[in-house]
Amino acid sequence: MKRHIYSLLMLLTMGLASCNITIKPDPNSVTTNVDSVEVTVNMKVYGDSIVSQPVDLTQCDMAMLDMGRLFFYNTTTAVMTPFEAEKDSVVNCVFTGDNKVYYCVATGPKILLRCVDLEQADPQPQELADWGVPYEKCVTETYGTVSPLEYYRGKNTLGLNHNFSWDGYWFTDKKLYNIETGEITDWTWKWEEEYQRMQNRNDEEQTEENYHYISTANELQEYLTRSEGQYYLTDGNGDDIACLTDQIDFSKYVSDPEYASDVDFEYVSSSPDNLKVLYMAILEWSDFAHGILAVSSTDGKLQIPLEDTDCTGFTAEWLDDGSLVYVGEEPLSPDDPDYDANWHYRAHCIKRVYPDGHIDIIAHCGEFVKKQSLLH
Repeated sequence: MKRHIYSLLMLLTMGLASCNITIKPDPNSVTTNVDSVEVTVNMKVYGDSIVSQPVDLTQCDMAMLDMGRLFFYNTTTAVMTPFEAEKDSVVNCVFTGDNKVYYCVATGPKILLRCVDLEQADPQPQELADWGVPYEKCVTETYGTVSPLEYYRGKNTLGLNHNFSWDGYWFTDKKLYNIETGEITDWTWKWEEEYQRMQNRNDEEQTEENYHYISTANELQEYLTRSEGQYYLTDGNGDDIACLTDQIDFSKYVSDPEYASDVDFEYVSSSPDNLKVLYMAILEWSDFAHGILAVSSTDGKLQIPLEDTDCTGFTAEWLDDGSLVYVGEEPLSPDDPDYDANWHYRAHCIKRVYPDGHIDIIAHCGEFVKKQSLLH
């Protein structure tokens, strides 16, 4: 049954690139034409935070996608800026650490690679290449999502997956684009092995003087332990410092009792200041592990269940101020045109957990990438 539902979702997603869509006009909306597709984006969902250019896009540290439009977000000012120069439907994007954003657009059956330099006074899209694979081959048959654009810094290369397989619930092949030469080649295990060796060599050569990569700190992982259905932070010598889970009733988040299991916990990441931990609470097993994500402070006083998440297929990133940004879901109301009483459809949205624990919706969409200084 799941496979049939996922296939339907894929067909609906692919239809955006091949069908005419008519959405009721709204005085607070913007209409763009993507080939034969007319998409109206309701600007109300972003409230007063959305602004039009000019904005210093170099200060924006996140990019988001909503209905084929590319937005830039400044996490300090909480301002969202649409990239109005791009008229085609954007399906993925990635920062490369030099204030350039590479992204793909769907134009009919093709998927094309483009770039924008955010340091330009009037940043404009630059077309780079046709990937040479049909757009439909870059869409998963599970949730109908498009392959993410990957960046290999050490090789200055972009990667795009294609050819979905049910054997691994993922793509089997990948195209590589060399940013320096503009050459497109096929990914191979040999290329991957060389890249891994380069990463290992770079790690060995890092010193305190030249190490500039600011990442989420993961030192806490070895100090976490499970015991009698709870998750604890220890001192490393077997003594517990704080329980991270005793304030949360995880039984409330079991979606299907038939597949329920004893609660288990898996570490995901730590905040940059090592004061909070993001982890999975695994509550049931079917095709994959299912359950919710949760955030806890290391003293156990702050425990936040991210009720609208699932262990499978989540996206979450820490920010420098200790906030966590993640993709969650919101139930659709019965008067929403996409609502179905039988399937209880839910809409993706991007949320931000602030250091004090309160949660806000940043955007009513389901895809984002974070700008960061990449080591490799």
